[in-house]
Amino acid sequence: MTTPGPAPHLVLAVGTRARTVAEELRRDSDRYRALDAADDAGPVLDEELARLSTGWRVLAVGLERDVLIVARAALARGALDEEITVLAVDQHDGDGTRRLRRVHCGHCHHQADLDAAVGDVLPCPGCGEPLSVTDHRSRIHGASLGVPTVP
Repeated sequence: MTTPGPAPHLVLAVGTRARTVAEELRRDSDRYRALDAADDAGPVLDEELARLSTGWRVLAVGLERDVLIVARAALARGALDEEITVLAVDQHDGDGTRRLRRVHCGHCHHQADLDAAVGDVLPCPGCGEPLSVTDHRSRIHGASLGVPTVP
């Protein structure tokens, strides 16, 4: 009798740096797809999930903004949160690093890609409210939370 190994993964890599990391991580049992943009994840997941059987997992590799978008797309197609792993190749929270983040406005629910660091206060492009960018990331919204602040 053989002991089953770890579950196989559908590895979705977004961007050049992510492809390099994903190539190092993937196993022979994994399926691998390179994406040019995170927004391409939906059609790729539709195609791949139709082929996969129970027990597969999704591994999203890329910039923080991109892996959150991929995770959101997988959730929208019925994957469970426990079946999704994200690996951000630009994770530097706490050091004040500014980078492109998808921010979800807690006031008007608009989402925008903003060049921001955690703690930055920026106006929401949707409603104009000042938002404090937090380190809270929502897989449901595929974005970092922007909390309205009192000026």
